[in-house]
Amino acid sequence: MNNGSDQAGSQTDPRAIRTKTQILAAARQLILDEGPDAVTPTRLSQITGIARSTIYRQWTQPADIIFEATAADTDAPPFTPSGDLERDLTAYLEALRTMLGTHQATLTATQIERAEHSPEAAELLSRVAADRRALIARLLGEDEHDFSEEHALIIGPLMFQRLLARQPISDKLIQLIVDAYVRTRPTDSS
Repeated sequence: MNNGSDQAGSQTDPRAIRTKTQILAAARQLILDEGPDAVTPTRLSQITGIARSTIYRQWTQPADIIFEATAADTDAPPFTPSGDLERDLTAYLEALRTMLGTHQATLTATQIERAEHSPEAAELLSRVAADRRALIARLLGEDEHDFSEEHALIIGPLMFQRLLARQPISDKLIQLIVDAYVRTRPTDSS
């Protein structure tokens, strides 16, 4: 993980932001081209021209670089919520399908693999999953602290279809998920 030194200043210094962005982009490309084992400070330094000491100052372990390079932004949904449950859930699943149809599927698989072998990566992946669960819970007007099974029902079939079955995600699958969620969702009067 980040070692914390110079954190406050590096988050606002445009040069530090540019450097970090450049390193993470190079790490993502290495993962896609050669796999996660290719991501080392030495390789990143060769590709970017950024000193290894700068890379080590930001990340103490290659696994930390890999995880940060593969983590997706979870602050906002990838569409504008309409307030309509079925429409918003469909839009969320379509955005997830689009993401899983890109290089992000490889990066997600890398996150999962790293979490199996690193307690730190597992903790970070759990936080990413919690952030995503909170995002979709807020979007659907659910209690984010009591939404784990529903979240699994919503995203699990897409993850299975793309990452394990290696098949495209169809409109029919998305509609089945939306229908199942809407049908099993407790009503306000319950």
